[in-house]
Order: sequence, then C-alpha cells, then structure tokens
Amino acid sequence: MTNLIITENVSEQENLLYVQSAISEIAVHAGCSVRLNNISERAILTVNYPEQYSDIIKAEIVDKVAEIIAIKYKYDFFKKNLKIAGLSKVEKEILITSLIAADLDDDKKYSFQKIKNDTVIAVDGSFNFKLKALKKKWQDVLSCVPECFLNSQLKEFISFLLENKNKRVYIDGGLVYDSHYRRLKRSSLFGDESVKIVREVLLSNCGEIELNGNIPKEDEFYLKEYYIDKIIFSGGYIT
Repeated sequence: MTNLIITENVSEQENLLYVQSAISEIAVHAGCSVRLNNISERAILTVNYPEQYSDIIKAEIVDKVAEIIAIKYKYDFFKKNLKIAGLSKVEKEILITSLIAADLDDDKKYSFQKIKNDTVIAVDGSFNFKLKALKKKWQDVLSCVPECFLNSQLKEFISFLLENKNKRVYIDGGLVYDSHYRRLKRSSLFGDESVKIVREVLLSNCGEIELNGNIPKEDEFYLKEYYIDKIIFSGGYIT
C-alpha cells in the first residue's frame, strides 16, 4: 500500500470533503482506505491505495485538488477583489462563475502539473507558493473587467463562451448530469445555493441543455436568458 496526503486549513475542510466524496466510488473499487481528521489547525485527508492502482488513484485525487484551486480558490479571489456596479447580487455571482468557466480547463491543467508529483499536497500552500503565476493571471483578468458591467454585457459574454460548444448536459429533478449521466457537483465548492443549477451548467462548459422536470423559477429565468434556444425540454425546444 502507498498513500497520498492532502491537507488544508481546518476552516476550509469542506474542500477535502469534496475530494473524499469525488473519489469515493473509485476508492471502493480499488480497495482504498480514506481517512479525514483534524490536527491542530489543519484538516488532513489520507488516502491509502494498492500500488497497482497508484497512477489511477493519484491522478483522480490530484485532478480534484486542481479543481478546488481552479474553482473554489478562484471564486474566493474574485469574490474578494471584483469591484463592480451595474449587476444584481445574483448576476454578479453568475459573472464570477462565467469568469471561472472561461479558463477552467487551462487553470486546472496548470494546477495539476504543478502538484502532480507531490506526495503531500497542502492545498493552500500550493496555491500561495507554487501557483503565484495563476494568481497573477486572475489579477490580470480582473483588471480587464469594467467597473460598471451591465446585464446586456453579461449576456454577450456568456454567448461568447457558448460559441462552438456542443456538449450537452442533462437537468433532471433539479440535478445536473454530464453527457455520460454522471452527477456534476462543482458548484458545491461555492458554498451557497443561489442559482445553483445555472452555475453548475456554466461550469460544465456545455453548449446545450436537456431539461426534464421543474426547476426553481430563478434558475429557469436565467437559463432562458442566457441559453435561449439551446434548451431542449421533453423532446422539444423550451419556449
């Protein structure tokens, strides 16, 4: 057996719970043991796994840590530093989510490469010391966002993000699934429930939505606002 240890400030223990939940299925199949505990001010996730599954398990864990950095850490950074007028509170959350989604794949890949060889990954430490270039990139993005951002500009920005996207996601019973019908839970990293479905869809970088069943009115409003004719409902396009 070999192991990988992931640590985080205890105030951010939810990040490690996200990793634990995300790898739970593969951990069972591979015969891993997963333990989460706190020591002083650190939350520690220890994953022990058979050597023959080392590459697969480690890649899965590092992928989820990279996701935390590219989504949760970026969200916190933008939430703290984005000073903007012209949007409602919900629309500002949608803008931040859109900015995260725009570079999500690249930010994940960069983070993954920087931490993939570590046997002990301190999420906060990696972000503060190994990923300084990522933080600078985010600051550069913020410097390009106008101080006043209108709803029409937000709509144009999201339309730009959707160009040439052909992946489809499914919304069923208020839950979002990818094209292989795997549950998507990235929006849980934000820590709040506002327009959760819309934000999950944005993070999926999909180009089309298949909707089954009712969803909260606010989510429905913004999905129609930004995805327009890209929503399919029960065999026909939603109106």
